[in-house]
Amino acid sequence: MRTLRALGDWVDERTGLRAAVKGWIDAPAAALNIGSQLLGAVIAACFGVLVSTGIVLMTNYGASPQSAWASVHYVQFIEPHGWIVRGIHYWAAQVLLVASFMHILYGAVTATYRPRRELVWWLTLLVAGLSVGQSITGGLLPWDQRGWWARSIEANILGLTPVWGAWAQRMVCGGAELGALGLARAYAAHVLALPLLLATVLWARHVLALRYGRLRGAPTPGVVSRVEQLGPAVAVAVTMTFGLFAVTAGTRGAPLDAPADPTSDYLARPEWFLLSLYELRKFFHGAAEFWALTLIPGAVTGYLVALPWLDRPPRAHVIVLAPVVICLGAAVLLGIAAVRHDARDPNYAKMRASAQARAVAAVKIAMSGVPPAGALDMVRNDPELRGRDLFEAQCASCHVLDGLGDPAKATATKLDGWGTAEWIEAMMHEPDARQFFGNGPYAQKMPSVDVRPTDSFIALTWTAMVKGDIERHAVALFLANEGNEPEDGPRQGEHWQRVLGEKVVRSRCSSCHLYKGDGDLEGSGFAPELSHYGSIAWTIAQVANPATPQTYRDRALDPAMKKHMPRFDRDLSPADVELVSRWTRAHARGIGPLP
Repeated sequence: MRTLRALGDWVDERTGLRAAVKGWIDAPAAALNIGSQLLGAVIAACFGVLVSTGIVLMTNYGASPQSAWASVHYVQFIEPHGWIVRGIHYWAAQVLLVASFMHILYGAVTATYRPRRELVWWLTLLVAGLSVGQSITGGLLPWDQRGWWARSIEANILGLTPVWGAWAQRMVCGGAELGALGLARAYAAHVLALPLLLATVLWARHVLALRYGRLRGAPTPGVVSRVEQLGPAVAVAVTMTFGLFAVTAGTRGAPLDAPADPTSDYLARPEWFLLSLYELRKFFHGAAEFWALTLIPGAVTGYLVALPWLDRPPRAHVIVLAPVVICLGAAVLLGIAAVRHDARDPNYAKMRASAQARAVAAVKIAMSGVPPAGALDMVRNDPELRGRDLFEAQCASCHVLDGLGDPAKATATKLDGWGTAEWIEAMMHEPDARQFFGNGPYAQKMPSVDVRPTDSFIALTWTAMVKGDIERHAVALFLANEGNEPEDGPRQGEHWQRVLGEKVVRSRCSSCHLYKGDGDLEGSGFAPELSHYGSIAWTIAQVANPATPQTYRDRALDPAMKKHMPRFDRDLSPADVELVSRWTRAHARGIGPLP
């Protein structure tokens, strides 16, 4: 203690620090409007939290499309307590936005823009504008799907502005599309330009607010001590900071979507504070969108700027305030309408679920390291994710598997369970069911093995191809094991069941099917080869070209077979054919995901 006291005396002798601090505390201060003071304290505290956590985040961030997502992933999931820093930073930005909007509303309601406080009011508006700019630029920095597509929408909105809109859009994006230069500009604005501007505006507003204090009908501001002035503000700031920790703990930090992919099919939405403009856009079309997205917000902003001149006697304050309340209410209602519309849209829900699954998968993959080429390259080359993408792009228009495809529009077999004993047994019993062949080119080509046909003439000579449940189950087990690979685990069923199943296939099924190249005694040319049915090699051959003896033979591509499966070896590389085949088989049999 003596050492500290001696050090304090040494500093005070050379700086006069103690006298300066005492003079500042004892100096009289203006009694501020309590509501404005507390909202200002929240804004200042949020800004302080953003600066301090932002500096920490900067030490781990790489501002390039190849490293941005990976660096954020490292902070969020690998660096000890990194998720806390990022989460507090994220939620402080949200609170800053809300508090700045509330500050505007409070100022409009209490008329704190009246004479001698006009500059304070305009600076309050500027704080909100800069806060929006901070959120927009900061939202791009993770370089994930959500941030990239939201910024693209916002850039498109900016581009609708006549004369300079196209130029501004190119400046923001760094080219025709949001890319590396756009990320660099957003980063520079977020960590340097906007914080400096915001700090300057907050300081100037505070100085002017102290100068004029409370002017609600009083000719001069009240006078209080510094402690009385700062006490409530400090209490609110501390409470808000603890609240940020609580929210961060409850949400486990900030969200992180999959790496940004401009070529993907992503249902983008702007940030929550721009949802009202997004919804308003739906009421206008073509060039008229300019009126919705530029002039209307511009008119509202102009009205707020002009309030110090508009709210003067003999006009009643409530009349001047009414447009502000109406515009705010309309913005809230439009935002709610946008959220409710998405909540009722099954396609949006499906796309969001797919995006979330992809984000979870990307995070898991990155735990083993992100390659130098970047996170997007990592995702595109991951067997599980690329296999899913290939299936969705090439197969889901006809098939249904693992949540992909539309069951109501599917024209081919539902592949969930395909190749398993349960699927085969159900298909043998009712092959013309919609989930099997009933909605495709093989409808009515395969008879049920144990259900008498409805055609009376055929029914006279019909005999069941299997004698009871035991034989049917044995055939299903045998065929399922034909597709078994060593990595799938041990074979299913008992040995006697597999022997019985093979006997039935050879003696009865081969009248239409091939088995090891022999069979099709009736010469139908339709039924597939059953040897190794459902194996990796069989599946690859089927995807590459179904019109080969290895699977469905030449007639599979007959033009008369409407809705037949096409061959993909002309459109996909051999590697992609194998990948989508392995992915399809693994997920159909419940083996996936691919390693």
